[in-house]
Amino acid sequence: MRRAFEHACRRCARNFSPALDLKLYAVLTSTCPHCGYNHGYDNRDGKIERLLAEKFDARAAEAQPAEAEPATVTEERGEQEVIPAANSYGSTYPVLQEDSQENLHAPDIETTAVRREENFKRRLTAGDRIAATQDFLRRLHWLRVGLAAGVAVCAFLLTLGIMQAIPLSGEEAKQALLSLSARQADTVLDRNGKELTKLGVSSADKALLSDFHKWQLDTLILSEDKKFYQHAGVDYVAILRAALNNTLRLRYAQGASTITQQLARIILSDRKKNLLRKVHEIRLARALENILAKQKILELYVNHVYLGHGNYSFASAAQFYYDKQVRDLTVNEFLSLVALIPSPEKYSPLKNNQRLRARMEHLFLSAAKAGVITVTPDQWEKGMDSVAGQAERFGSETAFGEKSRSGLWPAQFARDYLMQRKILLAENQNSARVYTTIDGGLQRRAEEALQKHLTRARKNFRGSLKSDDSADLKQKIRLRERLFDSGLLLDLAGIPMGRETVPQLQAALIALSPRTGEILAMVGGESFESRNQLNRTVQMRRQTGSAIKPFIYAKATSLHLIHAATLIDDTPYIVGSGSKRWAPENINGGFEGPMPARDALAKSRNIPAIRVGRMLGRDAVTELFSEFFFQSEDLLTERFAYDETVAIGTVSMSPLELARGFSVFANNGYLGDPLLITRVEGAEKVLDMRKTHPHQMGLLAAPKDRLLSASETQLIISLLKSSGKNSGSGVPGVIGKTGTSSESRDLWFVGGGKDIVVAVWFGFDDMRYAIPGATGSALAAKLAGDFLREDFEPVDFKMQPGMTRMKVCTLSGRIASENCNHARSEVFLSGVHPEGECPHGGTQESEFMAVMGDSQFR
Repeated sequence: MRRAFEHACRRCARNFSPALDLKLYAVLTSTCPHCGYNHGYDNRDGKIERLLAEKFDARAAEAQPAEAEPATVTEERGEQEVIPAANSYGSTYPVLQEDSQENLHAPDIETTAVRREENFKRRLTAGDRIAATQDFLRRLHWLRVGLAAGVAVCAFLLTLGIMQAIPLSGEEAKQALLSLSARQADTVLDRNGKELTKLGVSSADKALLSDFHKWQLDTLILSEDKKFYQHAGVDYVAILRAALNNTLRLRYAQGASTITQQLARIILSDRKKNLLRKVHEIRLARALENILAKQKILELYVNHVYLGHGNYSFASAAQFYYDKQVRDLTVNEFLSLVALIPSPEKYSPLKNNQRLRARMEHLFLSAAKAGVITVTPDQWEKGMDSVAGQAERFGSETAFGEKSRSGLWPAQFARDYLMQRKILLAENQNSARVYTTIDGGLQRRAEEALQKHLTRARKNFRGSLKSDDSADLKQKIRLRERLFDSGLLLDLAGIPMGRETVPQLQAALIALSPRTGEILAMVGGESFESRNQLNRTVQMRRQTGSAIKPFIYAKATSLHLIHAATLIDDTPYIVGSGSKRWAPENINGGFEGPMPARDALAKSRNIPAIRVGRMLGRDAVTELFSEFFFQSEDLLTERFAYDETVAIGTVSMSPLELARGFSVFANNGYLGDPLLITRVEGAEKVLDMRKTHPHQMGLLAAPKDRLLSASETQLIISLLKSSGKNSGSGVPGVIGKTGTSSESRDLWFVGGGKDIVVAVWFGFDDMRYAIPGATGSALAAKLAGDFLREDFEPVDFKMQPGMTRMKVCTLSGRIASENCNHARSEVFLSGVHPEGECPHGGTQESEFMAVMGDSQFR
């Protein structure tokens, strides 16, 4: 049911007659035909119909027939209508204008019409003026846009004309080609200026055009430059079309570069999208066409175009992505490489496989329509498997692992860091020299030692699924192995045949200077290869186990809660009951009773560490982690949650974070900032990275200058010499601590000497797997010992002002009597030492010894 009535527009005050369907119980809308303002009318519960029935029917009966035809009211089906409108802010509450209220309550409809007419006259002039002003401003804006676009296009075309008139210099093009051939891969050097490795294209990454199939070259030309064999380096029609398109869209929406122009851009090492670059690019492209044959231009292009992940040619990309020569690539595989050309990061098969697939579909349809390829749609779909499989790889992988084996972990980290900050370009070789803090000799020693110990560990230890939620997976693995052993070639319940491949045990090692924070060696895994480029020293966080205990004891001693001879109970510790019962155990399952703090740390006893952590309390433990590891409020909130288990290593950290924290003990209480890149020498500028980029490893500065005093530091060094002796590293004088996380998932050693601190980790990338029977002492400490042993200088222990030495009884924790058989020399902070003398050696045995016995817990 539609009803027409006359209504004054809220914006321009002109009358118009909206047509509304009152059967729709909703907020109805109508637009003013004069100014376009949109009005709303609230009819969600049929209130307009009720309004009409209650008001207008009664008023129509009282009115004279002559009065029923006012100029401002339109009749339809014998009914008159004034409808409540929504307010101008879109509210759905009914809002009636004043004249509408009078229509409802005043019997004189003609008076209302007169008042409407007067209101219209008052508001007409102002409304027209506002509408005219707004219309003028809109026209002025688009006029400005048009003028600016026209000027830009004319300037560009004029510049192109001038460039056409400038004589071409063949000598200039030859020099540009020489610079391309002379361009070197980025070189990464160690702290002594010796080469670690090169990152870039080698001669093995080049290919001749004869190494390509004809359909491959035709597909490339169809995608990148359909008129490659017709133009003289520049397609001016395409440039004009792109210029107009970009002008209309007010942004860079379409390119028009030919293959020759793209080669010129590679030579110029410039990816900025602006007119000046385009002019230089066009000029060089025309010069190249004058001195080179089309085939040579195409060959240079396929051997220098950037295809992502460190691949600067089709030959390199074919090897990296599919482990094939270019001629052996399928249609899908080759098209995936062609699809990367406009934006290798945007279409990376490792990072954005679905987006790549969409672009490949477009290329496939174009090539099939042109008759360049003859693959059917079904064959195309089947061929996508190898492309889709790239998504399972790490997005950080690069081609550099195929070039060299020495120092690639730190080299890759340095390259990624410099690329992210646009100091190095991803698309081209930069001929840059990147100086690092790496010690080349230590790096090679670390890589060789890790390989040796990892090979040995894989022979002696086998991974085992330990995850609580892995029951179904374990059952599938057992079923698969039984079927495999039986020889039945069946696929039961969707389980693929063949033995389950247990992931390979991995290891990582990072070493740094405690005084300067300079990273001396970095080995992120077994070997740097295309499918093993996760840098576990910085990109992986795992539970530290007992390796965290030195920090717990250090905090307790600095707060004077314990000293080296404090007896700490190693007896059963139970919290809660029922399902919430927690009863931690030591690694050997037994208990040794009260023992000095020195022995508790050296023997890595869990229960004493938990008791020390509880003695510290939530605030002190939280402060400890904020000082040593998580130096911002956001980071602390994200990475740390207090409970009593943190004292035995349930907080996850990277090897770098753990090594940096431990360096405080070898650096007289100061926390340094790790550093890897010291200097970058490019073709145009030299950067001192120590000054311009001091925080390179993503770690924050300590909240205060010094975390431990000199005397506190020396006391902890004394304790760590005992734990280092028990660690299994076999290095005399080493300070250190091993760690073994829950169910032997992660095995650690962290420690070092005067000029070096090292963190070593063993484990599986898949955290569901553990290493039954293995400990940090058995694996991580042995590797650390092999790495540290040569030319090792231990940290010197020096008594400091505020320290004292005395003999104590290890059984009672008191000052040793003259004849005590359990006495040993111990160091303390002044004023924080035992009191009273032990009773041993006298005529009467102490009450403690009578009850506990000399060896009851030993």
